Amino acid sequence: MALTRPVLMGIVNITPDSFSGDGQLAGEAVHAADRLVADGADWLDLGAESTRPRATPLTSDAEWQRLQPVLQALVQRPWRGRVRLSIDTRHATTAAQALALGADVINDVGGLADAQMLAVLAAARCDVVVMHAPSVPADPALTLPPDCDVLARLLQWKGATILRAAAAGLDPARLILDPGIGFGKTAQQSLALVQGARTLVASGGRWLFGHSRKSFLRLFTEAEAGATVRDDLTLALSAQLAAAGVHVLRVHAVRRHAALLDSICRAVSADDALQRPR
Repeated sequence: MALTRPVLMGIVNITPDSFSGDGQLAGEAVHAADRLVADGADWLDLGAESTRPRATPLTSDAEWQRLQPVLQALVQRPWRGRVRLSIDTRHATTAAQALALGADVINDVGGLADAQMLAVLAAARCDVVVMHAPSVPADPALTLPPDCDVLARLLQWKGATILRAAAAGLDPARLILDPGIGFGKTAQQSLALVQGARTLVASGGRWLFGHSRKSFLRLFTEAEAGATVRDDLTLALSAQLAAAGVHVLRVHAVRRHAALLDSICRAVSADDALQRPR
């Protein structure tokens, strides 16, 4: 059975307050984007407003001031033709400006809740990532009920999201669904989503997981883990998500992911070739 490597979406945080400690300002962000592409990123996700717990919300104007110079530089890069640029935002004005400047994907962390954002996206042709989240920035006190069936809840959300998109004139085929690991979920619920990824994928549509370095990984450690340990844990779960058929993985350690997932795909292909009847 052939295994297709998921799209690797490298994370470019144009913020001073990223939860994972990799936030950077414009010049640094451009260099970070170049490194991620060299490491094997297929897409880059540019975010200028932190969505970490208790983050200070930005206006669209403030967000665009951070984002615009980076996007302007990246659309002119020589690798531009083979790497898609995604904009992580909940502001309709930012999304419209980014699309006009050349962005390929809008990663709506607001989950299509804003009517103005829906109108902007319906009028465009880009792919749209839609994230499940009760609140953005994340509020640790606002989570799904601890006894709920989190997979069933996400499938209900998927159905409602598709209906909302279609009613606004946004083709559901353009949607990429993000279960929102760490957003409004307990650590156990986030892990349950990773473990149930095959069920989500089997329900249809494209799925993106943003599990990289998230706080739920503390379930596997006895103390606060540094970036290296969190990347090790992320890689282990990414292999599981790839086997489940997840389409896009949003990650920090792109080089390590590319090496691991390419090796897994080669091994699966070789095993498949050996088992074919001769």
